Parts: sequence; structure tokens; C-alpha cells
Amino acid sequence: MSESGRARTWVLAFILLAGAGFGTLVGVGCAIHANAWPCRSPQKQTATDGPTLFLANCAVCHGREGRGGTGPSLIAGQGGALSPDELIAKIRRGKPLAGMPMFKRELNEQQIAAVADFVLSLRSPEPSPTP
Repeated sequence: MSESGRARTWVLAFILLAGAGFGTLVGVGCAIHANAWPCRSPQKQTATDGPTLFLANCAVCHGREGRGGTGPSLIAGQGGALSPDELIAKIRRGKPLAGMPMFKRELNEQQIAAVADFVLSLRSPEPSPTP
């Protein structure tokens, strides 16, 4: 192989690898919701009740009953051990490297508190029937 042929091979390999690397970065950024369009504000949600907000924002990862799915359980394990303040902070700030987006832009403080209250209610044992 001639010198110019080797150079072309290296240039082609560099272009392919750089493209694959860039594609991976964009894909990971989308997965953790880090690739937000900078000039567009996220759409505010108007619901104020915890169950509706949980189903719209959380259930896809944590399951409809908070038992986990692609995201961890919110009623058992580490998620179930979060205090109300820790839960609110986690909803507000998210955990971007683990795939949980922050909701401080989409939800106001009242809505975040409503979601946290709903999650806490999922942890409460159901009343046993009286004989």
C-alpha cells in the first residue's frame, strides 16, 4: 500500500470513529435529557394533583405503583428509605447520570411536593379489613 493510500485509510478511520463518538455523546445526552434546546423553555404542566403528575412524569420508569421498572422502586430499598425532604430534592434535581431528569423546570414547588406526597402515600400499608 502506498503512503497516500495509508493516509487516506487513517483519515477515513478518524472520520468514522469521530462520527461514532459524536453520535454516542448525543445519544447519551438525549437519554439523560441533557440535550435541551437552549432557546426553548420546557412546557409547564398545569396539573396539581400528585397521582396525575406521577403518572405523567414518573410511572414510565418507576411503575404505576412505584415498585420500580427501568428506575428503582420508590417504596422499598434505597428509594423507599428517602425522607420527604430527600424525595423532594431528588425530584427537583434529578439524578442525570443515572437517567433521572430534573423536574425543577417543568414542575413548580407545589407540584413537586404533590408528587412527593403521592410517593409517600404509596409506601403506606393498606388498611386491613375489619372483621
